Amino acid sequence: MRDTKLPEVLLLLFTLILAAKFTQGIRTEELVSQSSHPQRESSLEDVNEAWKMRNSRRLMIGSTAPTCTYNECRGCKYKCRAEQVPVEGNDPINSPYHYRCVCHR
Repeated sequence: MRDTKLPEVLLLLFTLILAAKFTQGIRTEELVSQSSHPQRESSLEDVNEAWKMRNSRRLMIGSTAPTCTYNECRGCKYKCRAEQVPVEGNDPINSPYHYRCVCHR
């Protein structure tokens, strides 16, 4: 067997200590990121809501939807919103759209 020298032993010891500190730091980061998990849930809900609005079945044509007047929303108990409705009901894909105020719950 070969004689080990002091510098080689110190290098090995230093490498092991450095590796232990490095892995401990990574584990601490994982624990910190898991403790901030409730904050992520609210942001995920916001992202899901935005995704639903972007990928809804009938996206709004144009940049802004018209606002509904008081008379158009008079019978609504909750929320009233402008939605696109096809002009011809038989062929909604190839039909032009107009906006109608619809009650939502």
